[in-house]
Amino acid sequence: MKRRQNSFITAKRKVFRIRLIALLLLVVWNSLLANRLRTVRQITTKKVLDKQILSELQYFPLAFQNEHRETTWKAKVVICNYEDSWQSARTFGGARKHEGTDLMTIRNERGIYPIVSMTDGTLEQMGWLKLGGWRIGIRSASGTYYYYAHLESYAPDLEDGMAVHAGQLLGFAGDSGYGTEGTTGQFAVHLHVGIYIHHNTDKEEAINPYPYLKQLEQHRIYADYP
Repeated sequence: MKRRQNSFITAKRKVFRIRLIALLLLVVWNSLLANRLRTVRQITTKKVLDKQILSELQYFPLAFQNEHRETTWKAKVVICNYEDSWQSARTFGGARKHEGTDLMTIRNERGIYPIVSMTDGTLEQMGWLKLGGWRIGIRSASGTYYYYAHLESYAPDLEDGMAVHAGQLLGFAGDSGYGTEGTTGQFAVHLHVGIYIHHNTDKEEAINPYPYLKQLEQHRIYADYP
């Protein structure tokens, strides 16, 4: 009788272990499946987002010199250098991360390089910002916000709320910002480009402009430099 009881208890323990293992495997499987679905959704969202933004972007944001328009080697003309500095550490105003791409002009001179709108849209928030200096934003039809910062000056006749077309002059690259209104000289002349979207939230979310700028390099506007 005692042997039967021991055998019965042993069998119950085996069944319990099997069920426990099965439950753990089910939990692991569900977790893997959820992660897989999350990854697929993220990839799908990224593809949709890329398609949307690329359909709006038309021109590289710094205009090239007219004198290079007809040269056979114009594809090799360089007016700025930039790298993927997305989320790099920044310290002014407290610890933070870089939310854009800096186009560092070849000549470190304010007011030389024309800045043009990359997209059609509506002009928003033109004016001084402590971090961005003289800045300007363009809101596209999709709601995406294209941000241009550290300007030296604005193009004439611009005002908040007006319609802007791709390629339109917005101003000139400078080194404004990192201080009270009018502060310059805290860094080299460059254009900071930012892109902000609404992604499953009411709060705007910054995305990396670098890959989009790389695709715009040969989509150029030409202009006379001062």
